[in-house]
Amino acid sequence: MRHLIPLAAMLALAACGSNEDTTTVTTADGEEIKITSDTNKDSESGTITFEGKDGEGKITFGDAAAKEGLPLGLPVYPGGEVKGAFMGGSDKDGTGGGMATVLTKDTPAEVIGFYKAEAERRGFTINTQSTTTSDKGETANFSAKGDNDATLVVTATPNESGGTAAVIIGGGKN
Repeated sequence: MRHLIPLAAMLALAACGSNEDTTTVTTADGEEIKITSDTNKDSESGTITFEGKDGEGKITFGDAAAKEGLPLGLPVYPGGEVKGAFMGGSDKDGTGGGMATVLTKDTPAEVIGFYKAEAERRGFTINTQSTTTSDKGETANFSAKGDNDATLVVTATPNESGGTAAVIIGGGKN
């Protein structure tokens, strides 16, 4: 089912103008996939459900995904605001994940410190971390690995309004 996520993501972008639509597509290897899009064109939000021989999956995006929370059940940074999210459902092996963007007025270092502490509290091992400086300020990131092949990557970058945009990507077996 993992190979379906890129296909469903492309369809999510194409389906943003409709309210509810169902179609069946056939992949290059002959697999039929039923795709149902339930979107709200006013809020650019919705859900795409896809069903194939390996089972069913769901991708939620926009405001609907932001209401579901961050990847891996992580908390929103204190005082932060979720501005965009994309969540994928689980495949037949229980693997799922997502991505979200959180905006805050705090620095990238503060945001990274918060999410590193949260990851370690949950038993994740920090694999990589780096900080780079540009004319826009300091960008910081880290990657971590947890139980059940869970992975987490957080990147915090200065944004135009003087705060930080944190991109949180995580997934693994449920």
